[in-house]
Amino acid sequence: MTASADRALLVLADLGEASARAHTEATLVPAVCAALARHLPLRRLDLRRGAVAPGAPEVRRGASGETIAVFALRDAEGALGCATMALGEGATLDLSPALLEAIGRLLAVALRQVQVLGRVAAIARRAQGEKRTLQEELDRVALPREVVAVGPAMRAIFQQMVPLVARQDTTVLVRGETGTGKEVIARRIHALSRRAERPFLAVNCGALPEGLVESALFGHERGAFTGAAARHHGMFERASGGTLLLDEIGELPRAAQAKLLRVLQEGEIERVGGEGAVRVSVRVIAATHRPLEAMVTSGAFREDLYYRLQVFPIVVPPLRERPEDLEPLTRAIVEKVAASFGRTPPRVSAASMARLRAHGWPGNVRELENVIERSMVMSTGDELILSAPLSAAPGTPGRTMTYREAVQRCIEEALRASGGKIYGEDGAAAGLGLKPTTLQSKMRKLGIRREGGEKA
Repeated sequence: MTASADRALLVLADLGEASARAHTEATLVPAVCAALARHLPLRRLDLRRGAVAPGAPEVRRGASGETIAVFALRDAEGALGCATMALGEGATLDLSPALLEAIGRLLAVALRQVQVLGRVAAIARRAQGEKRTLQEELDRVALPREVVAVGPAMRAIFQQMVPLVARQDTTVLVRGETGTGKEVIARRIHALSRRAERPFLAVNCGALPEGLVESALFGHERGAFTGAAARHHGMFERASGGTLLLDEIGELPRAAQAKLLRVLQEGEIERVGGEGAVRVSVRVIAATHRPLEAMVTSGAFREDLYYRLQVFPIVVPPLRERPEDLEPLTRAIVEKVAASFGRTPPRVSAASMARLRAHGWPGNVRELENVIERSMVMSTGDELILSAPLSAAPGTPGRTMTYREAVQRCIEEALRASGGKIYGEDGAAAGLGLKPTTLQSKMRKLGIRREGGEKA
């Protein structure tokens, strides 16, 4: 093999290696030019798709003294276009028709390859977009187990409002009575957002000591006050990149309200005792059961902060206004509590559900959870025996129920549920997990009468 043939093979080998590494036409042309320039005094290379090429490669002298080679881009599938290569003086390689045809075939194969890769990439991008759209739709429709939304009001919140606002970093104000599930909504917004992989932190503004509110939220520097032995990162810094739920925002002191407004407007905080601003990227969700409008009127809450928080309000209806959610909520809570107790979930009878529906639920879902957990403690059988009364009125002073009173109420409730029956599978004894004789003995000691005024 001649030296010229060896150099020609090296050119083709370098071109093949460069083409294999290119995945787009934008990267292919520079790679090919760099490979040719290692063997030829290349000045430029033009690859034109669809251009008509001469039947056989042509080599001519250009007006400026350049050597111009024009050859077809043709592979087994047919002609793809035309290539024009301009070389300066000093070429040591003979540009034979056979070499130019080989270069043309190699470049044609490379161009078709990047074409295919481009189509594959476009399909992949489209599939990724469709996957993202389907996932968003699935997230909107298929709610997680901890979310119970049967009625139209809650379904509108979880399937329409929450997915809509989750896509943006908009500040959200969740309003509703205590115990309605405002934190569940905040967590759902975070889970569907682009910040889902970052922290979600929740802080109850009403539980922060007044003198430590700013330190807890914004942090402090070492020596900022007595006991500040080291720098402390506040909730905003710890939640940076993620979401921070400011629960009971209406309890925030006026001084801290001004600093919060700055975070929302400028995206920066200043630690207590600090001398400079610290940039943070936090999605803020606020929640409250307080009438903020009245607080603004009275001066207890800043008007500018109120409007800054009120960008996207979500109002959660109380449990008494969504009775269709009560039964599925009850069953979900029974399963959760039973799992924590390590026992089989007890059955909720129709009579028990009727009692639950008749209650006003001033404490909403949180009150329902407490009632069910207390009833589960008292229920040893396979049926849930509700405590009596379901719950005390808030603010009503009272004393702690004695063990005797708790047992008495439990037995009385079991008797009511069984219609006064003691024996049998549907009797009070079976519901309490006791022998009938044991139940009768307890009833006698406690002076409990069966329906009709008869003692046990």
